[in-house]
Amino acid sequence: MKRIEKTRNELSTSALKPENDAPLWLKAQVYAPKRQRTIDLVQQSVDALRKEKQRVSLATVTAKSKELDTEGNGEGISESAILGNQQARTYYEQHRNWQGTRQKRAKPLSTSSPVPLASTKPGRDNRRARLRYLRMSKEALVERLLIVERTHTEEREQWLVQQDDVLFWRLRAEAAEARLNKE
Repeated sequence: MKRIEKTRNELSTSALKPENDAPLWLKAQVYAPKRQRTIDLVQQSVDALRKEKQRVSLATVTAKSKELDTEGNGEGISESAILGNQQARTYYEQHRNWQGTRQKRAKPLSTSSPVPLASTKPGRDNRRARLRYLRMSKEALVERLLIVERTHTEEREQWLVQQDDVLFWRLRAEAAEARLNKE
C-alpha cells in the first residue's frame, strides 16, 4: 500500500515540474521536436500565405497551419504556441502585415458644471445610456451619483412624511367612525 502511495506522489509532483526542470532525455526526445515542429509549421504557413498574397496574422497562420499539417493529423498549431516559441514568434513578427487596430477611446464628455438630472423614461435604451456614462469622466460620474443619492434621500424623506400624514388621517378617520358607531 505504501509503495503505491509513494508512486502516486512522485507522479503528481513530476507532472507539475516546468520544462526547465525536466530531464535531459525528455527535453531532447519530446520538447525539442515539438518546438521544431512549431517553427517549421510557422515558416511553411507564413511562406504559403505570402505566396498567396494573403494577410499574415496569428489567426491566418494558425488556420493555414491546420491545412499544411501532415504530421499532427491536421491539428496545426495554436496562437499561444507561436507566441511561446521565440524562434517561431520572431519569424511571424518579421513577416506579419497585420498591425492590429487600436480601439479609439471615446472622448470624455466635458462638463464644467454638474448636469441637472432629467427624468429618465421607463423604456430608455440602457445600452446608449451605458455608453454615455462610459464617456463621462470619473469626476462627472461622482457628481452625478451624489446628485442622485441626494435626490433619492430627499424623495424618500418626502414619501415618509406623506405616509405619516396618511397614517395620521387614517387613524383619525377610524376614531371618528368608531365614535359615530357608538352613538
